[in-house]
Amino acid sequence: MKIKLEDIEQMISVLLLRYKEANGNEIEIENDFYWDFASNEIYNPMEEPKDLSLGQLTDDWDTLRHSFLSDNLIPYDLQRISNILKALSIEKPIYT
Repeated sequence: MKIKLEDIEQMISVLLLRYKEANGNEIEIENDFYWDFASNEIYNPMEEPKDLSLGQLTDDWDTLRHSFLSDNLIPYDLQRISNILKALSIEKPIYT
């Protein structure tokens, strides 16, 4: 599968605009902790994940903000962003 980064960028922009229209510029996320497992287990549906751990949205957000403000974002930050986006989609779904 090939994806165009420009397409993802546009899709995310549209969705974030819809969130702003529905909720304003700030959204409260109620949950903080989430289950996480090793990245090498995500795409192996033949085996149940064994390396289960806890992640924390506030930690993800604090790290992202610090990295962004210091102009030091790294590729792993996409995973942190995806955790936050997943929480938004579960807790605050938008219907248009």
